[in-house]
Parts: sequence; structure tokens; C-alpha cells
Amino acid sequence: MITTNKLFKSAIIVMAMFFAVTGCKKTDRPALGDYPEDANPPGGPLKFYAALDERAVDSIRANFGVDNGASYVTSGVAGASGALQLNNSNGYVAFNTANDFGSSTDFTISFWINATMAQKDNNHAVGILAFANSVNFWGNITFYADNNTKSASDSMDLKIHFGDANNGDNWNFAGYNFANAWPKMYDGVWHQVAFTYNATAKVGTVYRDGVQFDQKTNQSIKFENPSKLVLGGFQQADNIVGKYSENTWMAGFPGKLDQVRLYSQALSASEILALYTGKQ
Repeated sequence: MITTNKLFKSAIIVMAMFFAVTGCKKTDRPALGDYPEDANPPGGPLKFYAALDERAVDSIRANFGVDNGASYVTSGVAGASGALQLNNSNGYVAFNTANDFGSSTDFTISFWINATMAQKDNNHAVGILAFANSVNFWGNITFYADNNTKSASDSMDLKIHFGDANNGDNWNFAGYNFANAWPKMYDGVWHQVAFTYNATAKVGTVYRDGVQFDQKTNQSIKFENPSKLVLGGFQQADNIVGKYSENTWMAGFPGKLDQVRLYSQALSASEILALYTGKQ
């Protein structure tokens, strides 16, 4: 005769075996490799990216700071993707930082601009992009178009200044004027401007619309006291080491900006071309 105690023990064993078997059943879940990956993971070479479609949808950006005399419009580089329109001579946008771009040794800067002949300023130097230095008047990086009295020309006297923590200032990329000016930059068409720097090789390369425009060797560029990233103006637009009212020869870029990218590596010529052909 089976006792009640034996029946109870048998039931416990059966239940334990049931849960052991069912507990080992594989659940339905994607493999680890099936999860989507961030195209721009933290710590990757792309340190800052502003699509400039709208502030809320930019991909990699630091804290937004100031928006003065600027708006967001359609008709960006890639059609209706949008762009930043600077609406007056003092218009600019400032980001509180450019993330950790300031710690880069090798680097790449790429952005797109669009301006018409009617927007050409023959009286001021107009700031396009500035990576500020909190104690240096010219900052770490300054792209600007100098004033040009040849008002009938659609060429741009593009000048680029780089800071050099070891030697002060690097003005070797500021000679793109007169016969060396960038042609057809005030034609109302989107143009890519890019610069790469390889610190080991000490080589700086300038690109226009995906094609090398100039290259210089034995270059020294080194950031210090990194501060805000200013789009559409000099760093003085945001009152960093001076202000426009103290430098009346300065003004902001009156055209449009799009697709601003800052990398902590020197992109290759094929990678710069890919950004251009991909309208990135």
C-alpha cells in the first residue's frame, strides 16, 4: 500500500522534472549580432555632426548654445533635407562645445556652403566656421571669406587660420585670394569645403567639392583651450575674445550652411570624395 507521504514525494519529483525540462526551453529572441548598431558610436572618429535639418534631429552634437539671426530652411544639400540659413550680417549659431574634438591631433573638417552673388560682401571679412580658443583672438580654427572689391567675380577669397599651441598661429592656408581664389563659390549652388590634417606626416590638405584643391607639407597645427563651435561667424560673434562691435571689419556669412562634420582622424581622398558624392 502506497502511503500518503510516498505519494507526496513522488509528486514533488515529477513537478521538479517538469520545470527542469520546460525551464531549459529556448526563448525567442534575436541573436546578439542582430541588434542594430549605432552608425556613430561614442568614441568613434566622428566627434561632431550637425545635419542642420532641425536642431532636434542632429546626429552627434554637443549642447546647443545660441541661435541668433538664423533659421532652418528646406533645400539643403540633399534636396529637402534642410539647411541653416543665416539671416543677417551678424547671424550665427553656437554650440557650447564640439564634444571631444578639441583633443584631436589628426582631424578632418567638412561642411557645405551655398551663397549667391547678391549675398557677396565686398566690405567685410565674413566668418563661416570657427572652433574657438577661449584665450586666443583667432581661435583654433577659422574659415572665412575675405572682402573682395572685384564685385563682379563669383570667386571667393577663402582664408583658413589654424592655431598652433607650439608656435602660435598657422596662416599657411590663408592665401586663396586673387588668382588663387575659389571660383564659382557665389553661384547659388551647394559646395563642399573640407580640410584634413595628418599630424604624423605634418600634411594639411584642402578639398573643394571632393577634389584636392591644395596640399602643404611640414605643417604644425595643435589645438589649445578649446571652446565653442560657431557656425556662420567668427568666434567674436559669440563675444569670445572680443566682439563684432570692436572689430567692424567682421561680419557673418549671409548664405546657407549644411552637413557639418568634425572627425578625429585625417580622412583619405576617397573618403572625402565619398562625402561629396553622397551629399554628406
